[in-house]
Parts: sequence; structure tokens; C-alpha cells
Amino acid sequence: MSVWTTATKTPRPQVSTMGATNARAADRFPVTAGTSCAFAHEVVEATGTVRVRDASMDGVGLLLERPVAVGALLVVGLANPAKGFAKTVLVRVAHVTPSVGAFLVGGSFLTPLTYQEMTALVM
Repeated sequence: MSVWTTATKTPRPQVSTMGATNARAADRFPVTAGTSCAFAHEVVEATGTVRVRDASMDGVGLLLERPVAVGALLVVGLANPAKGFAKTVLVRVAHVTPSVGAFLVGGSFLTPLTYQEMTALVM
């Protein structure tokens, strides 16, 4: 069953492809009839300045300049350039606590970090 019906289609912006070249690093292939997409959402609001306070394999503590809602899903870019580590993770917000000049946000990774990823952040 397709969730994309004529009644739910929204107008798409017109994009010109005249003169465009394919700059993809890898070829794309058609998917099978059984492949689906449950959702696709834009990240609509940035949280402002963010710092990592602490991390475990299961979650992270962040200091944000603005509060977010408990239960919200955050897209978080973690990095330690000295270790050659960079990863984008999804974090479900578990708590938000006002702190001096910031908000302490604790959340769980939707997919836990591996031991190697964890050590790249804390060692």
C-alpha cells in the first residue's frame, strides 16, 4: 500500500536539470517493490550552540543554549578530529534541566555506539 496518494501530494518546487551533471560518488539502483520509507522529515529548528558534556555507549549529555522538549528527536553530530572520528546520531531526549547559562539535555541514542566509537569520544 502506498502512502503517497494523489490527495496527499504537495506541490514540489520546480528544479531545472538543464545542463546538470551527475556528481554522485556512487551509482544508484532502483529498489524492489517491497521497499518502503516510513518517514522523511526536515530538521526545522537548530538548538543553537551545543557542547557534549558526557557520553556512554547508550546516550549523551549535551549542554544546549535553548531548551528542547522531552521526547524530541535530535540529530547530533559527534566528532573527535584528533581520533579521526565523526558520526551523526539520533538522540531521543529523556530530560531537560536548566543549568547556568544553558540547558542540560540527556538522551538515548536510537542506535548505541560501538565500543570503538565510544573510546574515540572519551579516551
